[in-house]
Amino acid sequence: MPRDGALTLSDVRHPTLTIVCEPCGRRGWYSVERLMAKHGDAKLLYLIADIADCPKAQSTNIYDRCKVRYEGLTA
Repeated sequence: MPRDGALTLSDVRHPTLTIVCEPCGRRGWYSVERLMAKHGDAKLLYLIADIADCPKAQSTNIYDRCKVRYEGLTA
């Protein structure tokens, strides 16, 4: 794990990443290998907004923001 505590794609030990958003029912599976090829060793914190592609992800109203999260990740 990096010194700043943020997980990156290289820290993921599974071949796929799963994201879920309970309120809207969004669920997606992404190949870690393909994500590494496209984004490099990106921090997962910043990557989720890109891969979720939700218009509510950048909402200024904190109660209206997308609630997407990674599923099954452990530090």
